[in-house]
Amino acid sequence: MQQADRIGYHYYRNADGSHAWREDVCYELDAAALALVTRTAERLHALCMELVAEAVRRPDGLDEFHIPRDLQGYIRDSWYRRDPFLIGRFDLAWCHGQPKLIEYNADTPATLPESTQMQVTWHAQRGQPHDQAPLNASALISRLAHLHAEGRIDQIVHITPYPDNLEDATHALYYERWVRQAGLTAVHCELKDLEITTSGRFLHKGRIVNSMIRMYPWELMFRDRGARFLRDCGCSFLNPPWTALLSNKALLPALWRRHPGHPNLLAAGYTPDKSFFGRNRAYVEKPIHARGGENIRIIKNGRQICAETGTYGAYRKIYQEFADHRIDGVTASVGAWVVGNRFAGLTMRESPDPIIRHTSPIVPHVILRRNRLTRFLKKA
Repeated sequence: MQQADRIGYHYYRNADGSHAWREDVCYELDAAALALVTRTAERLHALCMELVAEAVRRPDGLDEFHIPRDLQGYIRDSWYRRDPFLIGRFDLAWCHGQPKLIEYNADTPATLPESTQMQVTWHAQRGQPHDQAPLNASALISRLAHLHAEGRIDQIVHITPYPDNLEDATHALYYERWVRQAGLTAVHCELKDLEITTSGRFLHKGRIVNSMIRMYPWELMFRDRGARFLRDCGCSFLNPPWTALLSNKALLPALWRRHPGHPNLLAAGYTPDKSFFGRNRAYVEKPIHARGGENIRIIKNGRQICAETGTYGAYRKIYQEFADHRIDGVTASVGAWVVGNRFAGLTMRESPDPIIRHTSPIVPHVILRRNRLTRFLKKA
């Protein structure tokens, strides 16, 4: 994996020695399938925007998302200012010809190097003559340049990774590169080096922080002792505070309540209602705040068939219809990227069991130039 090391992707093996990136398998999509995923991602993003607009208007609309009461005004201010969205990734299941929403990673989405340079490097060596649809770094760079031209972000953008995390340190390096390519100044900023001025502004090494791309999740920031400074700090965050509603699993019951039976949604609620879960008699239990598949349980016929431990077990649970999205016996997740409000590329991830985890490998893909409508994906 010398090429991975050269492009700054150093976590291609998990701590247990398993592969975080695999090249012994490839997923094939045809043009019709890619077009369907594109439409689905943009449609789902629009539905999410409508839901946020409704939630911030209602006096109790943020309670369902367990936003601390003293920070709900901060969320509303962010939405009414139209603080801009930068990037997110839908995780989709492919079920009988339809992409279905598993969750929206709309706060601090991971897998940036795998979805860009690793996919592009693999394709240059082994994917031709077919096309590909990696995360479009050019779209992200253009978005950053556009936000600066509109005065939405500062010339100087601070990039703040989650502390002591190799993956997020790598993401920070990629964001720094993209910020510079957008003609802006990128400043690496460790969380421990942030200070608060007497007027409540964020200060990093003597410089006021006006704009920040951060990998410290909102659900943790809101419960941090420094949260009391957020409302008056004057910093433009990417992604903005209102995305705390989208990266929250409470989004799933809220969407289902607004759009019951929508072809791209899975039934979801706050109790494992048997009427939701059809002939499979199976459902997924998820904490409203969770990452990397932690604390997920899959229940079928009243029996746990798969589970993952984790650190999020104390949070409120939601229940979602179980989607069996195996392809050739392997559970495959279709990651559909959104930059701004437009589809911006694919990431494929797989697991031998029904739970996609933080350690589940990313695998490359190709877009077939010939039409092929009989299958969406095929392991090669």
